[in-house]
Amino acid sequence: RGSGPTASLGAMARRGAGAGSAALCVAWVLMAWCPGRLADAQPATAEQEFEVPGDQPVDQQAEAADAARAGSDKAEPMLVDEWDQHMEGFIPELLLTFPMQPRTDEFFYEDIPEGGQPVLLRGGFFASATDETSSIEFRIQDPKGNIIFQKPDDAEGLFHFVAKTPGTYSFIFSNHKWMQEKMVTFAVGKGNQTHLQSEHLTTLEEQVKSIDTTLVDIQTESTYLWIRQKSHMKAVESIHTRVLSFCVVEFLILVGISGFQVYYIKGLLSDRRVL
Repeated sequence: RGSGPTASLGAMARRGAGAGSAALCVAWVLMAWCPGRLADAQPATAEQEFEVPGDQPVDQQAEAADAARAGSDKAEPMLVDEWDQHMEGFIPELLLTFPMQPRTDEFFYEDIPEGGQPVLLRGGFFASATDETSSIEFRIQDPKGNIIFQKPDDAEGLFHFVAKTPGTYSFIFSNHKWMQEKMVTFAVGKGNQTHLQSEHLTTLEEQVKSIDTTLVDIQTESTYLWIRQKSHMKAVESIHTRVLSFCVVEFLILVGISGFQVYYIKGLLSDRRVL
């Protein structure tokens, strides 16, 4: 690409100053900078200038670079958000960078012992080829062979899941390219070992507010229980008064009836005419 329109124009200008050369130069400039070519032209990058393989067309290499750049710009905010949400305080137990030959697979294993608590497994990977990002296939299989996570064609990714089934979990990388060697960086860790942060600490003011809230709740509950007890006591006293009044009235009626019976029987016995 170093022999562009400007270099050609300078070469032709040095060949002669005739009218035919001037006309040819003007025609070359108009052809080089016409609107149709400007619409089809793509901005040159460092990869396009210096790293274009000899056996690959320039247009295909430029399209591949633009697609990779567009994909990375789109995926970067999502990857950052996922890291902030799920990978905070991540400490890898394994951090490895290794080459992958074309048409090969690499396997990594993580054992989860039986009889233990479920374990949180987190990690990520990044693949590159000749100083640029390159996609790779990555998947995770549980001890039963089921695929629980998969990235079929990505240059980077994060994973996080809770391993509930004891056994051996497999992390598989696959390079399906025929002629391209890749460098893969892989990190994995167990547990959620978060670092101590400011939001994990409670200040004296927060503790005082918590105590004040607890005391207010206790006072409110005590007042409610006292009002409820007082209402029940009034109801019991009212019932007791009515029962006592009923008993007194019943006693008076019983005494009256008994006296009337005694008087009536005594009158019958004292009447001699009846006898």
